[in-house]
Parts: sequence; C-alpha cells; structure tokens
Amino acid sequence: MDMINIGNFMLNNYLLKISNGYIAIDTGYPGNFDRFCKGLKVKNIELQEIRYILLTHAHDDHAGFLGELLQATDASVIIQKNSPERLALGHNPSVGRCPTVVAKAFFSCMRIAGKGKHQFPVVDVSGRAIVWDGNGQPLRERGIPLDILALPGHTADSIGLLADGDLFCGDAAMNGFPSIKRITILIENLKDYAGSWDSMIRSNAKTIYPSHGRSFPVSDLIRFRKFVDGISFR
Repeated sequence: MDMINIGNFMLNNYLLKISNGYIAIDTGYPGNFDRFCKGLKVKNIELQEIRYILLTHAHDDHAGFLGELLQATDASVIIQKNSPERLALGHNPSVGRCPTVVAKAFFSCMRIAGKGKHQFPVVDVSGRAIVWDGNGQPLRERGIPLDILALPGHTADSIGLLADGDLFCGDAAMNGFPSIKRITILIENLKDYAGSWDSMIRSNAKTIYPSHGRSFPVSDLIRFRKFVDGISFR
C-alpha cells in the first residue's frame, strides 16, 4: 500500500492511499493544522481526499487538531472505545509513569518550559466516529484490506494499523530521543504494554512505523523485548 509521510512538528503524519482517497494516521499538536495543510499541498493532496482519520490514542500530540481536520473534511475518525471520553477532557489524563530516567527528565523539562499541561481542544466525535471495541475489522468491512490492532499500555485506548506487513503503532514503540531501546516514554499499564509488544511481534509485521522517529524492523522489538520486562518505574 502506498504511504506518504508529510511530517509535522515532532510527529510523523502518515497518509495511506486507498481507492477513494487517504487514511490519515493521527493529527498533531494543537496549532499545527496549517502546517499539516501545507504538507498536503506540497504532495498535491486535497483535504477532502482524506476519508478516514485513525487516532492511535487521545494525547495532545496526536489529537491536537483533530477537531479542525474533522471540521474541514467529511472524514470519519476511527477510535478505540475509550477515546471519546479522553477526547472530551481536553488534556492528557494524569496517569502513567516513566520507564527511564531520561524519559522522566524529558517530562520535567517540558513542565519547566510551560508545556507540561498537555492540553488540546475538546473534540466531540458524535456522528463522525467509528468506535472500535476490539471486535471485527471496520475497515475490512468497508472493503479496505487493513487491520486494526489493540496496543494498550502506553494508554488504555492505544491502537495501531497493520497494512501489508507495515505496522503503524502510534506510541506503542518509538525510535529516537528520549526513547531508549524503542520503548515509549510513558506507560499507563506495564503488563498491557508488554502484551502489546508481544502482539506487534506476532502480527507478521516486517516494518514498524512509530509516530515518533524513523521506521525500524520488527526484529528490533524482538531484540529489545527483554528490556520491557526489566522496566522499573522512575
């Protein structure tokens, strides 16, 4: 399947080509909608060509301009069943712990810089959402050969998308500072997180596309899996 990464501030903006347009994976930080639109223009893609938005989870850097994108398009948003409640908060839930000292220092620096509230505009997805409860594959039901994968742990509502051996994993894994050994920098439930790594390894994916950092082979997850079991929260 054809994939375009138009990029955005600190976040990959993946677009997957489907027969009648594109699936956008996540949005980005609040205030970056114009940057997103400019990226589309560079690739000669019209906003109305976005048919679906898959939200990997409801954090500020993923849902920051979701409301603007929904308002500007006729797209449906695909979300996990816990996401609507989180989108209604307008900020990241105050849960989760850092798996490394580096991650903890990163969040401390964000707070000092005044970026620690992790706020985003409240989004009401009523009438626009395809809510996934773990049963069925709503994209396949619409003739699109893509599978949603439950990837809880980083957040309770984390999901990914599997496309022809490419797994778009949101923040279930990362590749780059302040992540170490592909492990995310905030974990709500460690047992679920370890299980999600096992799910990614078993998924038949060949390449992992994280929301933050460059893609990497699934063999990295196999190689670093033992370090997930060794996590001691800071």
